[in-house]
Amino acid sequence: MIFYVLLMFVMITLFLISYRYPSSEKIISLFVLGILILIGGLRDRIGWDYSSYISWYINGTRDNNVEFGFLTIMKFFRCLGLDYKFLFFFFSFCTYLFAYLGIRKYTQNTSLPLLLYFLIPVLFLYSFTYIRQYLSITIAFYAFTFLLEKKYFSYVLWMIVGSSLHYSCVIPFIVFFIVFIYGDLIKNHHLYLIMGISFILSRIGIIYWASLFLKDSHYLFYVSSKFAVEVPLLKLLIMNVMGVLVIKYSDKIGFQYNYQRNLLVLYICSIFFLNIFSESTELTRIYVYFRIFEIILVADIIRHSLTNKRFLILGFLCFFYVFPYFRAINIDSEGTLKDEYKFIPYKSLLFKNT
Repeated sequence: MIFYVLLMFVMITLFLISYRYPSSEKIISLFVLGILILIGGLRDRIGWDYSSYISWYINGTRDNNVEFGFLTIMKFFRCLGLDYKFLFFFFSFCTYLFAYLGIRKYTQNTSLPLLLYFLIPVLFLYSFTYIRQYLSITIAFYAFTFLLEKKYFSYVLWMIVGSSLHYSCVIPFIVFFIVFIYGDLIKNHHLYLIMGISFILSRIGIIYWASLFLKDSHYLFYVSSKFAVEVPLLKLLIMNVMGVLVIKYSDKIGFQYNYQRNLLVLYICSIFFLNIFSESTELTRIYVYFRIFEIILVADIIRHSLTNKRFLILGFLCFFYVFPYFRAINIDSEGTLKDEYKFIPYKSLLFKNT
């Protein structure tokens, strides 16, 4: 745990330096990116699916039923005679690089969004496990910038790449287009309705009805009450409260760029998907494609709060990000996973048992 505490303080300190000395923003951001790549890319046997990916790579156990993009990468690395460790480094490097490139295109102040990316467990820590999907997530995040610039070919190309790594990327592929076209027509009261109605639906139990149609499918794992793990109600409530806060503050401080309205709509989509699929944490993974836009929106709120000394909101946001960071590590350490694949102790190819 000490390693992750020190790592968090290092990240926060780097942000504070960039905030105090704006001219250092770019250098600090690159330094933070380097840390993310070193921590994620050089990890050793950390992640719930780590052993599965080793088996897929060495034994080819999923060569016939895995996305063609991922299969192509594996086969290319095998042809080069590379160890499986290069596979993990490659995915980590690309995942964090696309997150950084996306942030750079959405805002000039990159260090704070990178800090938030690091603190949100479903963005950074979970990338240790879901390596295919999380690369798809950051590719989609980056690709949306081309849609905003009306570079449709580039957008489609990158989203195809993302979908070739994880089929779930098809959903944001479609939703991004819808939001890009109709986002300006969606008002704040529509966003409140989306959250409210989806939260009510989450209490009804639509996942149960979905399971009736998937009795003979391997997807039953994701929707069956026998296998599915429900999102805690408290987490669901806090995420919805956070959504209300982001809408209200965005309305209060306004948008510096027109496209930020689209980012807000996409962020609320994350809460919609979280609510709708809250009966199965595995299904809620789709919401991460949309939650990643939170790091851009909330960064503006934090900067506004720092400038205007809104300590109450700053305190809430600190709790909102720091507590889940440590909770995720603690839950992982108490889980049934083999100790060698847990976050604690952090294990690196460079050093051990830190």
